[in-house]
Amino acid sequence: MTQPKQVAARGILILSVALACIAADQWSKQWAKATLIAGNSKSFIPGFLNLTLTSNPGAAFSLGSEHGQIMGIVATILTLAILAWIIKSICSSTPPRAVEQIGMGCLMGGAIGNLIDRYSQGQVTDFLDFAFVSFPVFNVADSLIDVGIGLLLISILCTAKESQDTAATENSVDDTISAGKTTTSNP
Repeated sequence: MTQPKQVAARGILILSVALACIAADQWSKQWAKATLIAGNSKSFIPGFLNLTLTSNPGAAFSLGSEHGQIMGIVATILTLAILAWIIKSICSSTPPRAVEQIGMGCLMGGAIGNLIDRYSQGQVTDFLDFAFVSFPVFNVADSLIDVGIGLLLISILCTAKESQDTAATENSVDDTISAGKTTTSNP
């Protein structure tokens, strides 16, 4: 079993990243609501990113927007499931890598950032709008969730590659030992 001090140390990076993500998300949404006019697009990076203040009672891509309360419950359950998975990961005997911990923090911070909106306003504030493609308006929390998922995928791919390398090395050692036995058995 993992010692409590080890668990706490593993959780510090995740918690720090999550808190920074929540702060960035909430600050950006407050700025957008104070600065932008709902429905009007303002070029931020010409040809790439516009700022368009909207609200979304549904899930990603406005799915379930007519059922805002149900989406809030579903989002809460998913956030709690993510939290349980994070706790299980930091309590395991194999600690999550730093990149994985940062990904977990981004994922958790983004999810909580959007939950804060759902419970305080009944909807999520969105304001980032790609200018070069038709894509739903999104927010910093959504971006952080994507970054978190990306970092977790990178960690998974690196772990898989290391496992393959380790297996190949072990097979090579086994082959060398077997060849040595064969050589020594023939005088």
